[in-house]
Amino acid sequence: MESFEERAKLYKSESERFQDYLKNLPADEWNKQSACDEWSVADVVAHLVGNSEFYAGTVARGLQGESSPPEGRPEAGTGHPSLSAESLAKSSIAAKERLGDKLLETYLEKDNHLIKLLTGLNSEDQAKPCYHPGSIVPAGNFVDLRFKEVILHEWDIRSAIEEKAGLSASGLASMIILINESFASGSLRWAFWAGPALDRPVRYRFEVKTPLPVSADIIVEGDKFRYEQSAEGVADVTFRCHTHIFALLMYGRMATADAMAAGHLSIDGDAGLAAQFSQWFKGI
Repeated sequence: MESFEERAKLYKSESERFQDYLKNLPADEWNKQSACDEWSVADVVAHLVGNSEFYAGTVARGLQGESSPPEGRPEAGTGHPSLSAESLAKSSIAAKERLGDKLLETYLEKDNHLIKLLTGLNSEDQAKPCYHPGSIVPAGNFVDLRFKEVILHEWDIRSAIEEKAGLSASGLASMIILINESFASGSLRWAFWAGPALDRPVRYRFEVKTPLPVSADIIVEGDKFRYEQSAEGVADVTFRCHTHIFALLMYGRMATADAMAAGHLSIDGDAGLAAQFSQWFKGI
């Protein structure tokens, strides 16, 4: 896995590449529906503006030794998209309307400020605890959190405009770090939306070999789940796919039924249980 310095360098270059993409995006594309149900392309960019402002603020506070919740924010570890998705959607749309024709200019300003802050963290700063609704997060991992946000929301935009858009491979390492280590909004806890308890646990096994290997079991009990990086026991369903499909499944961007139908996902086991996986992992 890449070092912090390598991931930070990739995060900077990919963020700047995405900036160039937005600069060259025709005006009529900004009003198109994105892959996010309630957001246009412009709404997604407005969300990223808010995300960059929040990350810059919370990391700056963390570097000063302050990791308590800002006013109006929940205690760290208590936040979840099932509690905030509706308000987040509305606030992003409102921000888009407020910024108007200054949206792109504001995005570039806020994004560049955050890039400078995060890529400038020294080894001591990287370990300093910072607030996030999902958990207390080391400052250095906000590189991974922001990298995930940029890459995933770029896919939300491009997949609505281009026929064969894919996740940038450069951001996959940060996504896997977030999933494995359960940091805040990149974690499976953040992506998991609880439902009714099941009669018995269902064990889903992932065997991902390229470009980044992942071998793990996700055991779903309906109202909760477990993530085990060392596979044990007999799986009810085994999924095999590439890493970018694994990430899209985890973050609710692709349903397992659609991935199977498109040939992106092969399974061993109960096809019905395989299709049910997406009812729990929805991301945001």
